[in-house]
Amino acid sequence: MTYQRIFELKFKGEIPTHELEKRFPKERKKISRIALLELPLSELRKLVKQEKEFQRLVSLKKWLFARAGISKKKALQEKT
Repeated sequence: MTYQRIFELKFKGEIPTHELEKRFPKERKKISRIALLELPLSELRKLVKQEKEFQRLVSLKKWLFARAGISKKKALQEKT
């Protein structure tokens, strides 16, 4: 299963993360990454300590939200 398909199920299909993990147990790592994309960058930065993984998540977030037609500002929105 692709990241894009999981993203569509989670955000467009409004299926909760725990339900996705039940349905697709082999895709747990991808589902967890997609779930982290809900967080604003400031919170994501606090949770993800490895810079490489943080950059990977930011890149994934930009790409998926752009493909879904959601504005970059909303995709990268930070709580202040």
